[in-house]
Amino acid sequence: MSMSNKFSSEIFEKPMDRRTFLQLCGVGLASLALSHTRQPVSAMSAPRLAVRDPLLGRVTLQGHKLYKTAAFTAEVLEEMDLDRLRPITGVTVSADSTMPNRIWYELDGVGFAHSGRVQPVRNRMNPENTTIPEDGCLGEVTVPFVDAYSSLEENRILLHRFYYAATFWILDRVVDQEDKVWYELLDDRYYRSFFVPANAVRLVPVSELTAIHPDVPPEKKRLVVDLATQMVTAYEWEKVVFMSRISSGVRLSEGGYATPKGHYRTTYKRPCRHMANAPSEYGSGFDLPGVPWVSYFTGGGVAFHGAYWHNNFGVPSSHGCINMTPQAAKWIYRWTTPTVPPEDYYYSANYGTRVVVQ
Repeated sequence: MSMSNKFSSEIFEKPMDRRTFLQLCGVGLASLALSHTRQPVSAMSAPRLAVRDPLLGRVTLQGHKLYKTAAFTAEVLEEMDLDRLRPITGVTVSADSTMPNRIWYELDGVGFAHSGRVQPVRNRMNPENTTIPEDGCLGEVTVPFVDAYSSLEENRILLHRFYYAATFWILDRVVDQEDKVWYELLDDRYYRSFFVPANAVRLVPVSELTAIHPDVPPEKKRLVVDLATQMVTAYEWEKVVFMSRISSGVRLSEGGYATPKGHYRTTYKRPCRHMANAPSEYGSGFDLPGVPWVSYFTGGGVAFHGAYWHNNFGVPSSHGCINMTPQAAKWIYRWTTPTVPPEDYYYSANYGTRVVVQ
């Protein structure tokens, strides 16, 4: 069972008020990420883990600080480098109720880092004796990061670094002269190829691409995005079946990238997308290959999608889209209509699940 489905089934068996739910977002989601541990999490102590497949924290911002305690006023132990990996040995919720994201991670039992710039990752290698269908298939990065090259030639160019939970369309399986196995991945923005070691990418099975709750009439499903609380809620009829924190677009006084309010439908979807945007007067640009689980709901390209470049959900930070954890975005992708056939890397229809942004 996926984290999102587990979260949905455990949390929503009975009604709850919003305060209880937000507390569970701070504690429950974090503890579910920690290998589904049942240990309690508090602001006073962080549970230690003893697992064979440890959860690691990848630093997503150069200079992100490690503190002696879970507070920005605490002693700074270290300014960590981008892509630094350290075991996540516990989770703490800040006592500061004014913070939209109160989650802190204990790293390696040494100190605490705010979760906003620490991506929880695994380091899972994959079998290489695979067969890629003629039309390709979906793959997901399962290691903290892997470098992607322009070719397998000696003069190849390093094009990007791909990160945990990013998704790509696999075109082919290639064995080089040294018998090392690679996957050729599609760059769906510039229509060139990326080459990465095959053991860093898993083939996403069809069972993870099928619709969730397909027996519910499409018109009885809807998504409500609350920009004030940075939450998305999924309804079937009037019953809540899923909730998740989000990061919507940043609203600046002079304009910016605010997520547009209104009524929409998820008519265009794709399991992966290379997203890029040039810098503008409102902010820096970005170049993000392998954005996972994309469900568009406006003609201007605003979508629900997973984010691997930050973990600061609850805080507006996007260029208009609805950022979510990859697990939550995958749930939305599978639950909404239209359902993307497993053999396709994009799909559109003249119908879709209702979306209300308010």
